[in-house]
Amino acid sequence: MSAPVPAEPGVAGLSADPSAASLSSWSMSLLETRTLVRPGPMHGPYPLKPLTQRPVSLMWAWCEQRWRSPGMPGPQDRQAFVGLVTVQLEQWLTKSALEFARDLTELRALLGMKGFERALVARALGAVGAVVHRQLGWQVHEVQWLGAWWMLGGRLIEMATGEGKSLTVVLASCVAALAQLPVHVMTANDYLARRDAQQWQPVYEALGLSVAWITAGSSPQERRQAYAQDLVYVTAREVAFDHLRDQSATALGQGQSLVMRGLCMAILDEADAILIDEACTPLVLSQAIPTGDGSAQQRLALFMVRGLKRGEHFQWSPEQPLRLMTAGRDRLDRMAEGMSGPWRIQRYREEQALLALTAMHVLRRDVDYLVQNDEIALIDGPTGRLAQGRAWSRGLHQMVCIKEGVSVSAETQTLNQTTYQTFFPRYHRLCGLSGTLLEERDELMATYGLPVVRMPLRLPRQLKDRGIAVLITEAEQWQATVRAARREAEKGRAVLVGVGSVAESDALSGQMQAMGLAHHLLNARHDEEQGEVERQVIAQAGLPGAITVATHMAGRGTDIHLDAQVLARGGLHVINTHLNASGRVDRQLSGRAARQGQPGSFEFILRRGDHTLAIWQRLAWVWRLSRLGRGPEAEDSQRLLGFLARLAQRFAGRRACMERWQLLQVQQAMKRQLMWTGRDEWL
Repeated sequence: MSAPVPAEPGVAGLSADPSAASLSSWSMSLLETRTLVRPGPMHGPYPLKPLTQRPVSLMWAWCEQRWRSPGMPGPQDRQAFVGLVTVQLEQWLTKSALEFARDLTELRALLGMKGFERALVARALGAVGAVVHRQLGWQVHEVQWLGAWWMLGGRLIEMATGEGKSLTVVLASCVAALAQLPVHVMTANDYLARRDAQQWQPVYEALGLSVAWITAGSSPQERRQAYAQDLVYVTAREVAFDHLRDQSATALGQGQSLVMRGLCMAILDEADAILIDEACTPLVLSQAIPTGDGSAQQRLALFMVRGLKRGEHFQWSPEQPLRLMTAGRDRLDRMAEGMSGPWRIQRYREEQALLALTAMHVLRRDVDYLVQNDEIALIDGPTGRLAQGRAWSRGLHQMVCIKEGVSVSAETQTLNQTTYQTFFPRYHRLCGLSGTLLEERDELMATYGLPVVRMPLRLPRQLKDRGIAVLITEAEQWQATVRAARREAEKGRAVLVGVGSVAESDALSGQMQAMGLAHHLLNARHDEEQGEVERQVIAQAGLPGAITVATHMAGRGTDIHLDAQVLARGGLHVINTHLNASGRVDRQLSGRAARQGQPGSFEFILRRGDHTLAIWQRLAWVWRLSRLGRGPEAEDSQRLLGFLARLAQRFAGRRACMERWQLLQVQQAMKRQLMWTGRDEWL
């Protein structure tokens, strides 16, 4: 790593800078927030930010949040701050161990009293940088100083793959912890939570800070001890459910069983996955209902819908929700004649029928769930990982168990629930970073009040876009993908192939095996080993001739390190076989190539049946473009296909954004209705 840019004369002290007056502008005063909410006499033992009602209009909500949010620091501000940090770093490096400890104690007291003032943050970052240099021998880059500073000011940072996001998180979390804020650092999975906490533990301990981690297997006592530390590495799911359990315990008068110390500050690694991709994932705290044969109702519902035909009795497609038609309702009414209990109620039997139809026709094996160890394991759609401990509610999970012939799990009763888009605004201070955020900046501002800042690249990017090819059938798509992977692997390059589901990864892997093409496969079936298999596969993915087939789960928190021979022959080549609804997700995959100024390339090999391309299904002239061969006409057709694909992606992304916003409005309406019960804080 290169050393920080040396300070220019006059920027070491802000008061000496003739442009210092501009630094006290409206945007900068919002950045230097002095109020730090922490557990104690002033804010109580469990600080929790109250939820504010969002306007119905997404645009109006954006305007409100934009007015309240911090502004964007300009180039002059950046240069001055980096210069100030550089001076502070040099001073910390010259201190003896005794002087370092004494001045660090003084700094912690000042941060605790005055908050994240500009000069104090620069001084603290200098101390952290000095420890990183002494413990690891690393020098901090300018973009990492700036990224940590901006995150402490309540922003989301977009940093490209390989630019040092992990160290940026450490810089920000250390300063926050030195200010005596309990810090929750969110990671993509349990393996990364444990790995990162252990990797950076020497840095934290050298600063007098304590760190711990939490995984799905942690006991309540282990969780309580972990949350009592200065910093804790944990997944968003574990934190959210710990909070739900604390809320339920408080409502039942069991305050002594709380494990957390409130929601003071969260730093989100891979923030887009949490705040956008999983924003609406239901987080339901439930308990099993002790009944006899709890699956009798579900079995009856499945029996009643077996004779219903799509298009005649019900309608469903990926573009429209499942609904019963008049003929389907009439058939259910006739079947319910002579039944007793709730089946005589039309609304009840239609709801049960819709759940049964969902289990039969909508939820797909190896796409939405896996069958493992005589159980149904859900697959998280946005990440492609196993949703450990998650189950469908209202009897749907039991219906899928019956459909697949596995042991039927006990029916559950909901105790408490939330979603990430209502949970994370409860933090008093929220920030984060990711490699892809810019596409969703308007929604992130409207929903969470978080501005997005894109960090500049340290080195120019050498990523080559080879365009989009659209095939007709799935077989043609896999054949073209295998040919492209073989071609690049024979050149001595490394190849990463991205697919949309476990089923597709199995199909492509089978095609490669049939053609004698060696490769590695990474999907949700390998997610139980807490990231160990993923780490091993990714470690080999950068070797000459290596071909890796992976779902969305690959790459979050891990980098593909390329062999020198691979770099000399063109770097990593990425093949994307699935056009995601959000261009940001596709950019995550292509971003695996050409990191840190390295060479690399990517291409799309799609098929007509791709879900995102469904908007063009009825336009025959679009698909004629994919039949053209080589030459100028083919190049023009591929450009047009690429434009249409991006346009379809924008439509799909906008539709998904509005669905998330509408769900937020429904949750707000439920909160207003439940206020009189005293349970409005649960949402």
